[in-house]
Amino acid sequence: MPSRTSSSSSFLPFSLSSSPDKKADTDTNASPLNINGISGNVSPTIKGAFLKPGMIFPTLDHDGKYRVLGFAMETVFQRVAVTEIISHHYESEYEFDSDKETQNSIEGNVDSRVDSVTLVCEVDVLPDMANNHHHLHGGCAAFLIDMCSSLSLVALTMIVTDGNSRRPMHHSLTAIGTVSQSLNVVYHSPSPVGDRLRIVNTTMPLPSISDAGEDAGSNNVCIRTEIWSIHHHRLVASGIHNKMSMASPSQKTEPVSRKSRL
Repeated sequence: MPSRTSSSSSFLPFSLSSSPDKKADTDTNASPLNINGISGNVSPTIKGAFLKPGMIFPTLDHDGKYRVLGFAMETVFQRVAVTEIISHHYESEYEFDSDKETQNSIEGNVDSRVDSVTLVCEVDVLPDMANNHHHLHGGCAAFLIDMCSSLSLVALTMIVTDGNSRRPMHHSLTAIGTVSQSLNVVYHSPSPVGDRLRIVNTTMPLPSISDAGEDAGSNNVCIRTEIWSIHHHRLVASGIHNKMSMASPSQKTEPVSRKSRL
């Protein structure tokens, strides 16, 4: 799934200070929206953006309204609730001096940035998510990993570009959109209808452009996801989702002919 990337103030198709329902035509049985249901160390503004996860990936219809459309978006993903968002920071107060072979404290020059984000979702397993054995369908599990892991990357992007980091925009993925490159899923145990799932998504630490160079690993990101059964206390599925930046028109290359390859 593609993921948009921009600051939190312009990221969503609706204003965070007003009700999303003014522009969003959605049908959900979710409880009244309240950021108190989302724990973690991020700002209330970031939490508020994830009260309706489906609206992170809206579709603009012919009437000019944003709607939640697409495969399983109007059903399964509408029932997904974000319950926790945690930003992980790296702080270094020391600089290695190769001449003196000592580590000197750099007062007032703390390098602090958001290296990764853990975003947790929960959803009940309903019959429309099950296979013929009345267990969570493998395809549905893969869908949840795809979408929920993308949410964690969205959270990372919004945090980094919102000025909460001493080094905003330290990774090129925060400035452009991403698409899926690969999605690897391992199935561990069944989850029957009526179960409740806890989906834990963690973005892998991003290399900084200054450390790795603009072209060194700066065009992809990896998210690790684990789906846990809350009722049965076991791991249901796990996955690794690799996403890459979308090529701009200037980056596109002409197709290579068969003759030139030979």
